[in-house]
Amino acid sequence: MFFIFIFIYSLDAMLENTGLLERERQLQLKVKSLQNSLKSEKEEIHKLQNIVSSRASQYNHEMKRKERELNKLKERLNQLLVDKKEKRLAIDVSNKLGRADGKRSLWKTEKTVAKHEGEMYKTLLRDYESRQKELLLENAELRKVLKQMKKEMVAILSSRKPNVNGDKQDNGVDSDEEEEGIDSCKESVELFSVHAREKLTNGVRRQLKKLKTHVERLDSRVHLGGTIFCEDTENVPQDTSKEMGKLRLEARQCKDYIQKQQHLLQQKLSAQCEEETSAMLADCHMFQEKDCLRDEWKTLEGQRKSFERERRNFTEAAIRLSEEVIVKSNAIKGPPKCMLMLYCADHAAY
Repeated sequence: MFFIFIFIYSLDAMLENTGLLERERQLQLKVKSLQNSLKSEKEEIHKLQNIVSSRASQYNHEMKRKERELNKLKERLNQLLVDKKEKRLAIDVSNKLGRADGKRSLWKTEKTVAKHEGEMYKTLLRDYESRQKELLLENAELRKVLKQMKKEMVAILSSRKPNVNGDKQDNGVDSDEEEEGIDSCKESVELFSVHAREKLTNGVRRQLKKLKTHVERLDSRVHLGGTIFCEDTENVPQDTSKEMGKLRLEARQCKDYIQKQQHLLQQKLSAQCEEETSAMLADCHMFQEKDCLRDEWKTLEGQRKSFERERRNFTEAAIRLSEEVIVKSNAIKGPPKCMLMLYCADHAAY
């Protein structure tokens, strides 16, 4: 009985020792994990301190650069004012009248001159900032118009299908629409007032609507193309030549319209920049805006090239379709292929 009691006591002691050892092991693991987390936090704090120090040095560098630019602007403005004073003819007035309030005018000291110069700089900077805000708003509106033009042109080109025939009445209506587009372009070139931007955007939207309706009309004609080819197989080369001439005229008009729009934008930008001094032009952000406009112009040129590529594909599809129709007609009537060969030769030369 005594041995059993000793055995049970030894088992309890062993279990207690194993529990203590397990607890000690868990505490050691927890300490290691806490040490690792502390090390990672220290590394992160060190990284953040490096980032803060680098940003502080960058900020100080930018502040010094801005101060140098401000001093340069002040020197240029002083130089311009001195040049104007030297060039301006002055009249010396003797026996000047006193002030209405009876007070004597202040002496021209360094403080008063500095005060007047500071007010002058403030007014100039205020006018310059207001001018910059107006230019930024105008550029934002022009970017919106260009983005809308891009979206609508992409939608038109994606929904475009190859078509061949066209009615004479539709040709008359399209020519009227093209004349209206040319007139609106001429009117937009002649505008230099405050409402020129609104008229330009309205003209662009009107032209896009007309182009969209024209493309939809051409797409609707595609479904009736087979029956028209069967009825008028002899007039297929003439109809395709009319369509080709019409598409070339539309491409030229679009090119002229884009060139006139660019010319108008350049005139507006030059007119706005001429009002500012040559010193302000060197430090303003108009060069960045011009680069953005050049990039947008490059994108428009790429879209124009893709449009011409689509037009060529359309003409080739029209020629293939006309050849198939003529082959079918020749299987019934005979081999009149002279007109089609001449038209293909003319297209290859073009």
